[in-house]
Amino acid sequence: MLKARLIRWIKWPLIVSAVGFVVGEKLWAFFSPSPALVISEETTWITEPLAPDGLPDYFQALLALEPRGIPAEINAAAAVWELIPTARSSDDVIDHSQAHLSAADRLPASERLVMPPPPPDDMEAEDARKVLESCARGAWRAADHPWLARWLEDNAVALDRLAAGARREGWCPPRCLPADQSPTKRFGKQPIMLPLTLPVEDALLSMSGALLARSMLRLGEGDAGGAWSDLDALLRYGDKISDAPGTLIGRAVAMRLFSRASRAVGRLILDGHPDDMLLADMQRSLRSSLDFPSLAEALDGHERLYALDAITFRFANPSRPLPMSPFGRFPYRIFAADPNVPLREANKLLDTMVYAVGLPTRELRQGVWQVVHDHLDSRGNAELRPRQWFEAWREVYSERLSGRTMKSFLPEVKTLLEDTDRTRAALVLADTAAALERHRLATGAPPASLADLVPTFLPAIPIDPLTDASLGYRIADGRWTLWSGTDPEEDDVDELVVRGPAGHTPPESKSPYPSPTDPSPEAPSPP
Repeated sequence: MLKARLIRWIKWPLIVSAVGFVVGEKLWAFFSPSPALVISEETTWITEPLAPDGLPDYFQALLALEPRGIPAEINAAAAVWELIPTARSSDDVIDHSQAHLSAADRLPASERLVMPPPPPDDMEAEDARKVLESCARGAWRAADHPWLARWLEDNAVALDRLAAGARREGWCPPRCLPADQSPTKRFGKQPIMLPLTLPVEDALLSMSGALLARSMLRLGEGDAGGAWSDLDALLRYGDKISDAPGTLIGRAVAMRLFSRASRAVGRLILDGHPDDMLLADMQRSLRSSLDFPSLAEALDGHERLYALDAITFRFANPSRPLPMSPFGRFPYRIFAADPNVPLREANKLLDTMVYAVGLPTRELRQGVWQVVHDHLDSRGNAELRPRQWFEAWREVYSERLSGRTMKSFLPEVKTLLEDTDRTRAALVLADTAAALERHRLATGAPPASLADLVPTFLPAIPIDPLTDASLGYRIADGRWTLWSGTDPEEDDVDELVVRGPAGHTPPESKSPYPSPTDPSPEAPSPP
């Protein structure tokens, strides 16, 4: 009897205690205090400056990465800014960059460069765009497209300003946000740097089509020096953008300028029959363009700040509601996710990306990048793991949210890596083509191999960025063929192939323009 009583006295307290323990543990897992953002190098990457809401001020940190206060007279970005036709800095955007470029720095509206050129009355806009693109890729004459030739002549002063501006030393473009968006304000629908605009880079890419078309017109009319002057300007602008700290978008603009200009240089070498002095100047500019840094600097600076700004806004912003699931379902709604989880993971992945893009060969870069891509896919599709004892539910869901959303926060680099390799290949091809022509002019025949160009015309045998081996080269009927990537006899793609002329001699120059080897003064700015 006594034993039974003791069992009853002990059993019910044990049962109540066990139930209370389980319920208490579950309640603690649901309602334990939300984790606060830890401002550190492992999470926010920057520890200062801080915005008024106590979160890192990523915008000011971004501006600190860039050169500031370069005077307009030596700022190449100012030469583009003054030609942009819209008043974007005064009406719908506000400049927070301290670059000292405002609407007052613009030329009169009649002197700005409106792109694309307006089509004639008997032509659709789409047809005019196609004409401009074709005229940017090969030599043509004014008689072929009179309306475009007239437009180029009417805008000669603006184009001359644009070309001359490339010789300015610095690059300090404005960084613009919507006029109603303070750079430290977190209340709204998107992170502060998401609406950031790059008006100068965007405008320059559009204006480059006009310079390319004019260079090919000059080429078609026998003015090799004038054609090179315009192409050299595009290469110089690409140099400045790629060398300056900036975003991947800006870097993509630089690669586009390099790619378009170097392909046009190939046409100039073959159709313009430039002399040795002009070819040597081409090599000087092309080699300077080839010396651009890897994507690592942009990834480890601007793009990291962009990604962390978006994650902080999404997970740690006190002015935002609780984070939602990508699907908007229970139980994501009731948990405040741990912001440190996605921030730490983003930094680790960005570190891997920075390492990958800095690897010396294309095969290694693509291999590591594929690992990153597979990891993001596996994280995004992972099942929700079971919760462990004494583990808050938000830890489980924070990890799930981080995996499901990480791919949208991190920059897409794979395409830009491919574009960078192909751009580098186009520059190497143009440089080697110029060396081949210099050899042919000096000896009367192309070299038996690329090794014969070293050291007189090239410092070393050129390496193909697409294969990490020597460029393809052969001679047939006294005419050389140079290619990057796949042998043109095995592949119909002719994009990265240059074929030499069949023994022409340079005609007498009839250029009305100054030689690009002599520095030409810029057009004076209006008072």
